Amino acid sequence: MRFRNPAKTQEIINKAHEVARKALNLEDVRTATVAIPPLAEQEEIVAEVERRLSVAEGVEAQVEAGLKRAARLRQAILKRAFEGRLVPQDPADEPAETLLERIRAGRAATAKPKRKGRSGTPRPARTGGGQPGLF
Repeated sequence: MRFRNPAKTQEIINKAHEVARKALNLEDVRTATVAIPPLAEQEEIVAEVERRLSVAEGVEAQVEAGLKRAARLRQAILKRAFEGRLVPQDPADEPAETLLERIRAGRAATAKPKRKGRSGTPRPARTGGGQPGLF
């Protein structure tokens, strides 16, 4: 806990017991006085906090609305892109399905075979036998 009033800080320090490791008893803390602002100032503080919370809630609502709008726009852009309506289409271009098939065929032709053991057969799984602590 930290007090802004140096006199209050000194009051609490003076109530601390022991030398090497200072400690406060609960009763010492209970009897300490704490300044409370007048009721009018408390009401002003509450009103300011409520005003700022209201502003924060408004900003939060705007952010939520913006995120939802961004998600809708993203979906709309993707939809138009897949429909071919995002940019003008060249009638000389091949259909997307044909292009995808060509890409798949090219990948299949250049795919690397899976590695095998030195003898050409798949390696057996390690069983944990042998020396302790080794695989």
